[in-house]
Amino acid sequence: MAKADKDGIIRDRRTGIVLARKDRHPLADLFKDIPMGEGLPGLHMGLPEVEHLLAIHVFDNLGCSPPQEPLYKAVPDRESLTATGSDRVLWVPVATPDPVPVEEADEQIFVADISDYNADQMAALEFQIQQKKIADKMLEQADPHVRGEGEL
Repeated sequence: MAKADKDGIIRDRRTGIVLARKDRHPLADLFKDIPMGEGLPGLHMGLPEVEHLLAIHVFDNLGCSPPQEPLYKAVPDRESLTATGSDRVLWVPVATPDPVPVEEADEQIFVADISDYNADQMAALEFQIQQKKIADKMLEQADPHVRGEGEL
């Protein structure tokens, strides 16, 4: 026999085990697109209900506490709706700045389509990007007159 609490949580009267919730579990999004390694897509649960049930199991019934000092956070994957047909998230280090919402972005940035690049072309592009990052970092750390911001 189950009984609903005033907060919308349905528990087994005999055992106290949470069987369901009226609303989505507040920590269910922690199970959204679980990271599987750098550069790999997250493990997608398929249905929001699975995330919800995992949260009930882990937090309500196993008594695990919510994360206290997480090392990464979820941010919306802007390309997921087009690529997969569903809203997905990417897990990034906590120190990563939150993305600018699309409607607030100054302008859309277009880049070359590299989908047909072979391994050699990808390696060359990665090398070029790395060289650009190094040059930008060196300029950032240079004296103001080198950056064109003052006189010698």
